[in-house]
This record gives sequence, C-alpha cells and structure tokens, in this order.
Amino acid sequence: MSLIELSDVKFSYPDGTPALGGISVSFDLGKCYCLQGPNGCGKSTLFRILNGLSFPDSGTYRFDGTEITAGYLKNKNNAHAFHRQIGFIFQNSEVQLFTSSVEDEIAFGLYQMGLSDGVVSERVEKYITLLNLQDFRNRAPWVLSGGEKKRCALAAVLAMEPRVLILDEPIAMLDDEGQEWITRFLEGLKSPDRLIIIATHNHAFADRIGDVRISMTKDHVISGNG
Repeated sequence: MSLIELSDVKFSYPDGTPALGGISVSFDLGKCYCLQGPNGCGKSTLFRILNGLSFPDSGTYRFDGTEITAGYLKNKNNAHAFHRQIGFIFQNSEVQLFTSSVEDEIAFGLYQMGLSDGVVSERVEKYITLLNLQDFRNRAPWVLSGGEKKRCALAAVLAMEPRVLILDEPIAMLDDEGQEWITRFLEGLKSPDRLIIIATHNHAFADRIGDVRISMTKDHVISGNG
C-alpha cells in the first residue's frame, strides 16, 4: 500500500475558480517524486492538501491508510501524529524562519514536539553539522544568504525527523553553487524509509534527482504518473 493516496481529488477556491480538477495519484516510501507543470496548475494547492492545510471538495486523501479530513484533524492527537510525519519547505524559506538564531530555529519545533532538553540538544547539534551551519549557529536567520536560509529551514524540518519531506522549488533563487549543494544534499537524503516530493520547474534538476516525474497541466489535472 502506498503511504499517500489521492483519489479523484477536486478543489476550487471560494469564488469557484478550480485549482484541482480530479487528481488521482499515489506516493510510495523510498521514492523521490518531482512534480512539474505551469504556474497556476495547482501544485501549491496540492501541497496544501498533502500537508493538511486545505481539504478536498470531493475525493479522498489517505495517509498510511487513514483518510485525512478536517474532522479527523480536529482531534489534537490525530493532528499531532499526522503533522509530525510531514515536513514542508517553502519556496521562500524566509517565511518559515522567525527565531533569533539558527540553533533556536532548529530547537523550536523539537520543543513543540515535547522532546526533552537532552534530545533537543543532540538533534540541534546533529542537524547543524549535517547542514554545515556551524559558522552561523548564533546568527539571526534573516541575515543569512538565500542558500544559508534554505539550509536552516531544512535543518529545522529534518530535525523533527518526518517520514515525508515536501519541497516547493528548493533550488529556485539560488546561485549555481547553492543549487549544487542543495541537489547533492537531497540526493543523500533518499532512503527506503523516506518519501520526498518536490515541485520544480528545473528539468535538469528533476532528471537528476527524481525517481518518478509527475506532470500537471493548466487544466489542473495530472497527465502522467511515472
């Protein structure tokens, strides 16, 4: 069974504008999926649904066999268990960075999970090292370069050790060096126990990192899966 399954998912904005026109797709652990399509095709809406921030008007979204609905996530235990399994990196990493230092940024989500001081300290050190942030640990995230902000956001999300990592245009607005660093890092994250879903307009990046290519059309549907 796939970890994530969407069946005929449709979604429209309040004014009736369609965003998803009947999406059926599955995502398996151990694979990296690259989602491509023109601006306005519904990629961002799909990501909101995958993260439990929006819900289908019709159709079903199942995560590990459980249907994810607004009602299901109203239960705090359900919401906590679901959200800790999915990590989301925004295209503009700056919007998800808000603490006074890099190490505080990584620690914040861990304390929200209720982890002990000792575990938080261990994970902060682990992911500062993994993302090569040692020289910036005491700096405010908003003074970092674009690539450094991206690495800080990745560290904060990965420290919570989610099963699913969703990234929106992870190499956009980075210079060649930053793009190569992020690409190599993401290649190293691929494992049998992790699902990675990436939206990207960069075909060379998708060819290099993706196991499965998924194309969305301007009609808000998927034209292929695999």
